[in-house]
Amino acid sequence: MIVGDRPQPLDSCWNYWLCVAGGDQAGIMGMLGLTDPQPTTYALARDMADDASHGGDAGLVCVTGEINGWTAVVDPWCNPADMSRREEVRLLVEALSGAYGEAHAFYWGSQGDGSAWVIARDGQTVRRYNSLAPWTSLGDPLPIEQHYLDQFNISGRPEDHADDDDMYDDIFEFEFACSAQRMAETLSLDVVWGMPADADVRGQVVLARVPD
Repeated sequence: MIVGDRPQPLDSCWNYWLCVAGGDQAGIMGMLGLTDPQPTTYALARDMADDASHGGDAGLVCVTGEINGWTAVVDPWCNPADMSRREEVRLLVEALSGAYGEAHAFYWGSQGDGSAWVIARDGQTVRRYNSLAPWTSLGDPLPIEQHYLDQFNISGRPEDHADDDDMYDDIFEFEFACSAQRMAETLSLDVVWGMPADADVRGQVVLARVPD
């Protein structure tokens, strides 16, 4: 482990990450097909993730050590909203949750560019929400979603109102209040702005190569 290196925010304009319960970094990388892990620092990992989110994909992901009971994998490769990979990402999250109990995938555009998340427990997807493609959403709202739906007097599921012009302002307020970043902050690990300075950290952050 690089002495003195502590978790730092891995933020960018567009943010993509997985969170897996526990600290089995090697096992998580194995399940995802990630190879050739190389120790790095959070500062260098942030630069890589930011460059990748702007199109400079080097075929690498950042894999953290265990932070407050969660391991994060950060890179556009993890994007649960990607049209061509969203189902693959969901199935990877399901598989991880089957092995480790719970796993999540998040996308958050920090400049109002939408949110998406997949929440899986014990091998099953319990919720998928995608503000960019509401028709792909699955499952019932989670308690944190329901809290804001009630607060804004929105009935049913938020995706049910995607084409309702009369509900536009209310859904906009819901999606701002219940963004993927806030979901991650509540459910697991917000790598964007919420990397806790006093976190319980075990293990070294690495860069690993994604499958071909």
